[in-house]
Amino acid sequence: MKKIIFSSAAFVAILLLSACHKGDATMATIEIMEPIANDTIPYNDSLHLEGTIVGDGNMYGYKLTYANAFTGEEYLSLTSEEKAKSYAFHEHWHNQVMDTTMLTLKVEATLDHKGFKTSKYLYVLCLPQ
Repeated sequence: MKKIIFSSAAFVAILLLSACHKGDATMATIEIMEPIANDTIPYNDSLHLEGTIVGDGNMYGYKLTYANAFTGEEYLSLTSEEKAKSYAFHEHWHNQVMDTTMLTLKVEATLDHKGFKTSKYLYVLCLPQ
């Protein structure tokens, strides 16, 4: 009898835990409106990263990264951990590179409570002085 009660209680607990995340996103559409792919950013100019992330359920935040495409060095990384079904982002980075640099812009959304992610990349060329 104790075995049946314990098994039933465990089953109910599993159902309750899995129900907490029923509305998690399984996919998201990331749209980058600015800049355009392979754009050239002059020295001392501001690079705008603007766009939206729309999920088919609740997401658990996003991360925006500006990094050197060849070395991986991050120039700027911004994170939001806000839980939402959609996000709009508009961020700036000031180009002051010393050498001609291919920059990777990465937008990454966390889809569910387990940390599953989706991302989109865009490359721009940054010119030195």
